Amino acid sequence: MNKKKKFAYDVELGAVMDYVEDHFMLVIKDEDWNEEELELLKAPIDLHFCYTQDIAIFVLEGGDIDSSDFYFNVQDCDWKDQLLASDQVDVEVILLNKKNEICWSRRKTLNPEQSRKILDCIRRQAETTFMPGEYDVNVQGIQSAYEPYELNKFAVVSIRF
Repeated sequence: MNKKKKFAYDVELGAVMDYVEDHFMLVIKDEDWNEEELELLKAPIDLHFCYTQDIAIFVLEGGDIDSSDFYFNVQDCDWKDQLLASDQVDVEVILLNKKNEICWSRRKTLNPEQSRKILDCIRRQAETTFMPGEYDVNVQGIQSAYEPYELNKFAVVSIRF
């Protein structure tokens, strides 16, 4: 039996994302991932980078994963300077079980045009002044107005993994 690798960070059940070191990490933690669910992920999955109201959102779809939305605020990112100075975007999708073990992951480096479009939006977000709490209120407004798959109409870049 293969011993699964432990994820470096302890996260709660659900979906979370951040930019760490040199790439975006989109993590979905569930009780467990069965073989059938993991088998479905052998087909390509879609990742849409959406931008609206100065909010950056990644929408992940494919396999047995319901459309999942990941909100990103560069102003809250510990690796903000590295991200803003980069010219290439790298994205990793990771599925964890309740024991914080990696059940599946896939990483992709985006092409220069895709990277430029995403980084242009992230740099625009970095220049936006949010009043205290305003970002969270804006996210709540978007979440109550749209299902994750409906956010795709704001897609700046769509990527097949």
